[in-house]
Amino acid sequence: MKSFFYKHSLILFLVVLVGRGILGMLAIGGIQYFNPDLTIEKDLGWVVMLIYATCTILAVKWVKIDKEIGLTLPASAKDWYAWLPVLVIPMSLTFVLGFNSTWGHLPFLLIAAVGVAINEEILFRGILLRAILPFGRAVAIIVPSLLFGAAHLGNIFVGGDITYALFQFAWVFFGGMALTAMTIANKSLLPAIAFHFILDAIEYAAVGAYGVHSEGFSLPILTMFLLLNVAFFFYSIIILKREGTNDEKANFADPIIIHR
Repeated sequence: MKSFFYKHSLILFLVVLVGRGILGMLAIGGIQYFNPDLTIEKDLGWVVMLIYATCTILAVKWVKIDKEIGLTLPASAKDWYAWLPVLVIPMSLTFVLGFNSTWGHLPFLLIAAVGVAINEEILFRGILLRAILPFGRAVAIIVPSLLFGAAHLGNIFVGGDITYALFQFAWVFFGGMALTAMTIANKSLLPAIAFHFILDAIEYAAVGAYGVHSEGFSLPILTMFLLLNVAFFFYSIIILKREGTNDEKANFADPIIIHR
């Protein structure tokens, strides 16, 4: 079984995607059985994200592809420095949105942010990328990012704001392509996980969410965030091309991506 999933990353992706969802629903259902007043969007989102992250980590550890998908430190400190300009995105959110949560909620916000970052990066920039990259970098950058964006539309069905979800699909698509390109250039998932955590932690602190947004932002803020992610995408392509120029013989299959 382990060798089967090792050779078929796409099936592993689907199994983890569905399996973590089932476990999350069972856990939330059990909690709500004892306290029906608790909701996912306002109270239990952090629990869902923690379950999701645990499932993805255990899956890649069990199949032993954690190092292949980039759960190792980048080879050089310059791979971290390349992310510094991108911090303008969370800095902009901090300036515009501020901090609108209570200090008592902060630990749960951070747990949710860590869970989302680990879960989504391992799933989409790790397992799924490992399955699709053999078909070419362009396909590997675009296809997982489309699925990444579509996955966020599910927030609508658990109480999320519809307008926010549609904008989120757009910026997650561009942001997903940017994260994929940067991950390919870094040959490591860790910088992407760190950036994803910072971004989500600031966003959650601004709205008091636990991983699911029940309230929408204003149209100017949504547009600003979309444009920032579009700029992030173009920046990531520059970094990826520069990385290819510096080492034309390098192949991302070393160490991340060998098997389909």
